[in-house]
Amino acid sequence: MFFLDLLIFSTVIDNKHHEFINSNRYNYNILGLHNSFKISNVVENDKIGIIDFRYILKSSNAMKLLGNKFLTLEKEINEKIKQKQILLKQKEESLKKLKNNLAESEYKKRVKLFKKEVFKIQKKYKDERAVLNKSFQKIQKNIKDLLAQIIKDVSINKNINVVLLKENVFLFNNQSIDFTNEVLELFNNKTKSMKIIINSPK
Repeated sequence: MFFLDLLIFSTVIDNKHHEFINSNRYNYNILGLHNSFKISNVVENDKIGIIDFRYILKSSNAMKLLGNKFLTLEKEINEKIKQKQILLKQKEESLKKLKNNLAESEYKKRVKLFKKEVFKIQKKYKDERAVLNKSFQKIQKNIKDLLAQIIKDVSINKNINVVLLKENVFLFNNQSIDFTNEVLELFNNKTKSMKIIINSPK
């Protein structure tokens, strides 16, 4: 079983791929962003900024690295399961061949032990998958939290009082208020030293 440490950033707190981004809805309240925000309620004197949060996550090196690592580990688990299934199948066939040579009580005893072994193996890999999924969800949350903080810092430096999610904006004529690419570049720089540490079972 893999024991996954939390994400380590050497500088700041330091596509599973596109599914990672779409599977969990992020709480954008940390940015002061609301899905049903009405632009008509924005005070005219407030400086507005537009950010494409999903695009940054999907395009960022950090999320790509995380997705690739997830797929690699998932593939390793699947391969181990496949090999174990082959061995169990062979064991099952051998057990069937012994049926006529064993007393009925002894055969039933061996069948019971075999089923118990199969159940134990199934549980082992189920738990391993659960640990993998939970660990990566936690790492993903750390990535999102870091991105949210960067957006907040950039908006403060730009004297932006209101940040809107691009997906919720019907129209904006001034492209300069979209600072998505600037944040993406900064986010990539902040996470370029990111490492995912994996300890193999002893």
